[in-house]
Amino acid sequence: MSRPPKQPRRETIPADEQPAYDTVVKRFRAWYQAGDAPPEEHFEVGTYFGALLNSPPMCALASQMGAMFREVGNTPGSYSHADREFVDQVLAAEYKSNVVQNVHIIDAVKSGVRIEAVDALRARRDDLLTEDELLLAKYIRQVIKGKVTDAIYKRMEKRLGTRGLVEYTGFIMWLTWIMRMMETFKTGTLTEEEVDELIAQARTLSTESEWHGGGGDWKPEMTAKQTLPGAKR
Repeated sequence: MSRPPKQPRRETIPADEQPAYDTVVKRFRAWYQAGDAPPEEHFEVGTYFGALLNSPPMCALASQMGAMFREVGNTPGSYSHADREFVDQVLAAEYKSNVVQNVHIIDAVKSGVRIEAVDALRARRDDLLTEDELLLAKYIRQVIKGKVTDAIYKRMEKRLGTRGLVEYTGFIMWLTWIMRMMETFKTGTLTEEEVDELIAQARTLSTESEWHGGGGDWKPEMTAKQTLPGAKR
């Protein structure tokens, strides 16, 4: 079996799972302003979600989960977009993986993450993080190791509130799931040199555009070596 798994065509999907398949395709058509089309018309959703579409029910749930975790940042009482994007940078360093970096270097800085913090995490220089950044980094690391201390938990609960902490912890584990799926199915990654280039771009763009948060320009996770959505075969 070759990796990544190819997106199946709709006609090969059991009839009772076609609505889930159609939901994912419809969402990607909307994201990429591809217009409406009959469900029978094949539409490529990208390497990662295309691989997940081998199980339409799972893929539909994954799409919904991702949307929910992103939407949290638009409402008060939980984590911010910058807090969410910070998780990507911590896990990229902890897992020594660049599978989400093509999108999330730029999105991190655009959402309010300091580019210096991205540099510090990659260099394993916690001494260059702010006190708040270090708190988040420690909590994220402890969560993925299953060893959250009472002291860190208490500080995080004070910072995010109970609901916010539950949602933030859920996102940490959700991103772990995404990254391990991407790695297993080889849906694309970046070299360290390509990440360096993106960081340089982010540094320039953040200065020129005066980014101060938001995170509203998100597009479905794709890496530099993935096929573009919308291609037909």
